[in-house]
Amino acid sequence: MKRRDFLKYGAAGLATAGAGLSPFEVLAQALPGTAEIKLGITDVETRLIDGDKVNMLAFRLDGGAGALATGRVPGPVLRVKEGSLVKIIVTNDRQETHGFEITGIPGAKTEIAAGSTATIAFQAPMAGTYIYHDGHGGTPLYRILGLHGILVVEPLNGTTPAGSRTPYSLDKLAPQSYAAVSALFDALGTTERFQGGADGKWMPAPSNAEASIREKIWICAGIDPKFNALIERGKQIASSPLTANVVDTFVPRYFTINNRSGYDLHADYDGQLPVIAKNYIGEPTLFRIVNVGLAHHANHFHGNHLMELARVDLNPKSTTYGQIIVPDNIFEVDTTAMWPMQRRDLLLPFEIPPDIPYQIPVSGPTGSQFQRMVNKQAQEPFPLRYVMHCHTEMSQTAAGGNYPQGMVCHWEVLGGLGGRAKATG
Repeated sequence: MKRRDFLKYGAAGLATAGAGLSPFEVLAQALPGTAEIKLGITDVETRLIDGDKVNMLAFRLDGGAGALATGRVPGPVLRVKEGSLVKIIVTNDRQETHGFEITGIPGAKTEIAAGSTATIAFQAPMAGTYIYHDGHGGTPLYRILGLHGILVVEPLNGTTPAGSRTPYSLDKLAPQSYAAVSALFDALGTTERFQGGADGKWMPAPSNAEASIREKIWICAGIDPKFNALIERGKQIASSPLTANVVDTFVPRYFTINNRSGYDLHADYDGQLPVIAKNYIGEPTLFRIVNVGLAHHANHFHGNHLMELARVDLNPKSTTYGQIIVPDNIFEVDTTAMWPMQRRDLLLPFEIPPDIPYQIPVSGPTGSQFQRMVNKQAQEPFPLRYVMHCHTEMSQTAAGGNYPQGMVCHWEVLGGLGGRAKATG
């Protein structure tokens, strides 16, 4: 990774050892301690960045609204509380057998015959980010055709002794990881580097929302239209040389985040899972990034480094294979490696970018003084836009060479410190 370094907390002298909501679809949850979720498997049509359309398979939320009720790629973001009893009921509208499983949760797996319904029940595991998908037959075919989504397990004990919210149940972490996570989230909004006061504290998305302005879901994938051509409404997907060897015959031509590419990533559409983070300096945002495709990606952020909070151990020889790893030494990264089925949680701090004047001269009662960037006092007009693109160069293309219309988007600084209060006051 480029420019990896230990976190430094400025005046606090600490080092790690080791709001408002957008109008997302509401996901209803049952009584405290239990959650019953009803999903369906159906087919939908997707318009690609170049205007072409392909058929895809999709999960829908039975009892939802809009796109979630009719089917969407990716599927609805499901949120449950750690330790709760979860029942997921899946109805298969298609003419072939499908599967449903949650990677990283033992026993959370079933098959659903054509036109049938199946149920899985499990106790929600440790807090973190999980992928649910269709892995029927041990093949990624249905996953890459659209049957994938995110399950977020929220912590039972995610608050530090100092009152800072975190994404993890702190009592489930190893002592060194507990210290590292607590130090970072306690520093937010309180230190010279991470200013912002109360606004500088990270706030999780509400349990009845897919995401929020402080918590984004990014699902990286790829599309090979010759596989999508196998889907016909009302007909079974037939076996073919393509389905017999998906990994060797899959050649992605479109690279997506939340099933959109390039220019289409820069605007949020009704019913679609938002991508772009838009906040003020001092408003940290959590990114839950997963890769459900078959290509390796390397998401590279300009403007700020990200704090790498958690990942999944993908080494099959490791004793922690398949488990979520919360490190005891939180690194800064500007590029994060996303192998197929990798899951990572990263924090974008929304600190003053290094290409913006760190101190700005102003006139004061005792002559020239300096203060940090505040709203409407930067040399560049707000919003400041910083690109995110994949360092795997092919991923920045679409339709076999349309550049830069692939896995390329941005994040925005809407204003300086205190900007949200001034904008709404």
